[in-house]
Amino acid sequence: MSAAMKKFFQLSVILLSLAIPAMAGTGFPAINLKHVPSEKKVTLSIDGLKENTTIILQDDNGYTLMKEETEGQASFAKLLNLDNLPAGNYYLRIQTSLKEVVQPIVLTEKEAIVNPSRQREFFAPVIKANGGYLDISLFNGRLSDVEVTILDQDDNVAFTETLQNVVIVQKRYNLNQLRWGTYTIQVRTPEKLYQQQFNVR
Repeated sequence: MSAAMKKFFQLSVILLSLAIPAMAGTGFPAINLKHVPSEKKVTLSIDGLKENTTIILQDDNGYTLMKEETEGQASFAKLLNLDNLPAGNYYLRIQTSLKEVVQPIVLTEKEAIVNPSRQREFFAPVIKANGGYLDISLFNGRLSDVEVTILDQDDNVAFTETLQNVVIVQKRYNLNQLRWGTYTIQVRTPEKLYQQQFNVR
């Protein structure tokens, strides 16, 4: 893509905003995770659920050991009995449409250890295509590079750019240079790859 076309395609970029940090701290369910002393058990409670939430337990190799969905529930509670699992590192993932919380669990021969300071949060980008424009909002959570790529229906790259050292991204792309069809937007952070299809008409 030529520099002129890229400049036309990329309508605007705003790297700092007060709106997304405010969004990042509110409107999400409250998660409480505690280990049972001297036992290989963990209690999980989630309050303030406003949408279906996925709870996943994985081992250090990414193998899924448990997966549950909260279907229309306002709250969720579960005792995770890990007695049958070998000692090692495990990860409890709690996923909504906009956010994923990952809590490491260290399992010894005698107990499960949960350290809240090691909990990580990942915010999915908000992607909207409307009126010939594609808007992206992302709270990255930490200073790092973010790569944005648009693929056509044959997986050819129609546009790509790397935003360097950003915490917050708000961008609007002008889609008028694209042919009609179905496209895929990919937003890649150091930890995750998010993608979503959109149509150009």
